[in-house]
Amino acid sequence: MYVCICNAVTEREVNDAIDTGATTVKALNRQLGVGAQCGACVGCAKECLSKRQMQSTALPSNVFSISKQEAA
Repeated sequence: MYVCICNAVTEREVNDAIDTGATTVKALNRQLGVGAQCGACVGCAKECLSKRQMQSTALPSNVFSISKQEAA
């Protein structure tokens, strides 16, 4: 899916930039040109950032969280 139509930036490119260190829309702008023209893509870019950050902080499926109550 295209995130930025003006600069033909795809969601995959945005995710790759996030994986290599981009943490803000400004960083995505510097790397990929996201938001440099009409700005309609900024909301979608923010969604991509948020989604990717949530994925990176989620526990792997083979790791279980143990609360203090469960451990006792």
